Amino acid sequence: MICLSFELVQKCVVKAVTNQLVMVNITLKVSKMDSAALNGQKLRKPSFFRSIRLWIVVLVIVWILADSNPKDTAGFLFMWTLPAFFLLLTAYVSYTHKKANASTVDLLNVNDNGLWSHEFQDSKMTIDTNSELLTLEAGKRKKAYKFSDVKNWRYHLASGGEIVAFDLVGIAGAKGHNNLTRLKNFENSGFFIQVKDIECPEWQIKFHPRKGRFHHERGIRDTEMQLKQWCEIFDQTLNKTTATQELSISNKGLRNE
Repeated sequence: MICLSFELVQKCVVKAVTNQLVMVNITLKVSKMDSAALNGQKLRKPSFFRSIRLWIVVLVIVWILADSNPKDTAGFLFMWTLPAFFLLLTAYVSYTHKKANASTVDLLNVNDNGLWSHEFQDSKMTIDTNSELLTLEAGKRKKAYKFSDVKNWRYHLASGGEIVAFDLVGIAGAKGHNNLTRLKNFENSGFFIQVKDIECPEWQIKFHPRKGRFHHERGIRDTEMQLKQWCEIFDQTLNKTTATQELSISNKGLRNE
């Protein structure tokens, strides 16, 4: 009886996982609209309680309590403990990554209002072409600079440095090393802006992938595309304004002559 019922539990889990894959496929098709279609909007924050894995765990527990023989219920619940633990653990890890993916807020000249901004965690930059000001925030520091006070900008994306091990002791050591390396890579990456400011000559604006994880190839590509996009935004806004000002000064000088 226990073996037969456990087979039913397995079938229930397989069916639920299959349904999850179908939902993921539908989600991927819809997500092709993602950030381009949502420009100027904050991405929907993920919720742990919307996790399919969480509801698989709950549904199987409900099924065991409702349909199993009272004498076998404790045994079924015990057998389900380990699979449920791994499902919940992977659900939480997935939730934390999705939460980080959705934390970036970009407002790119919405309705031609002349404002371009990027915000992630405690760093933010805003280009205001109307007042020709660049406002930078990093932690508790916040300053606004005239376009003419911005010297240059660049981006740096640190990656690599991880190690691989094959024995239990080595794997434990490698995990700690790799976590520190990934954190260091993230802290050293971002969009860097040099300004005419003695107190703070260079600012670092943080970026994070909207797709994938920072230390994976997909996440690295996504982050690099965002950084290149902002290089282009700076080129088209600050350089254009500076060139217009220089042309105006040049024409004024010619008129005076």
